Amino acid sequence: MTSSTKRLLKRAYEAVPFKRPLFQAVRSVLPVPEPVFRHLHFKGPFTVKVGTGASFRMMHHGYVIENELFWRGLEGWEKVSLELWARLCRNADTVLDIGANTGVYALIAQAIRPQATVIAVEPVRRVYEKLLTNTRMNGDRIQAVYAAVSDHTGTATLYDLPDSEHVLSVSLDPAWNKESTRLRPVEVPCTTVMDLLGAHGLTKADLLKIDVETHEPAVLDGCGTLLREHRPTLLIELLNDEVAQRVSAHIDGLGYEYYNIDDVTWPPQRVSALGRSGHFNFLICQPQVARSIGL
Repeated sequence: MTSSTKRLLKRAYEAVPFKRPLFQAVRSVLPVPEPVFRHLHFKGPFTVKVGTGASFRMMHHGYVIENELFWRGLEGWEKVSLELWARLCRNADTVLDIGANTGVYALIAQAIRPQATVIAVEPVRRVYEKLLTNTRMNGDRIQAVYAAVSDHTGTATLYDLPDSEHVLSVSLDPAWNKESTRLRPVEVPCTTVMDLLGAHGLTKADLLKIDVETHEPAVLDGCGTLLREHRPTLLIELLNDEVAQRVSAHIDGLGYEYYNIDDVTWPPQRVSALGRSGHFNFLICQPQVARSIGL
């Protein structure tokens, strides 16, 4: 099939009306396998259930995360990470979603724990606008912040893919994705975890999701005394051993347990030391937190 034929077929598919109600009807009566539903996307709002009586709304822009959530709910994208996150949110009063993208983790937190303060931080302006759309669809209860999170407050250089309408993986780390010829430096506002909390009248956080493409150690550099004094739970991306070692330097000796998440196996494997994740994420939490969520 030629590229021009593919473009014509794509335009024809996009012009088909009523895809969302049609797909909702199909979804309600039969399971659709991933090789099929990954081609069945649409644009528009939909609802994601996150437990008995809890749900959130989000906008489908035609991308993979939204599509998996539409067809599979929380059993779709990063299903073990999302299950852990949902359990952790039940008792969290202050939640930070750092590297929020369109806000899936923040939306889950707010749906499960409506009384919590949930802050979602995203440094890519065009993605932040999609995050704002989702927060507004859910009553503007999430505090959406346009910024990167690092070890200082002011501005920082983000290595973006500006010719992509949507991105999942950009970083403040110039070595990240350095083989790409499409990366471009963009100046963005930058803050630390402690300054972020202070700007919202807070002094501590209970639960942090940190997904910043190898810049995680710098985020922890900006946590001040938070880790030592309050021992928050971290769901953190560890993409290589070097990042894992630098993260370990911040938390060694603080009584944390480590769980390597492959986003297939339940329960996730408890390990004695941090390393590259089996998929993307590690859970780092205190023993009593682990026991409270069934680990």
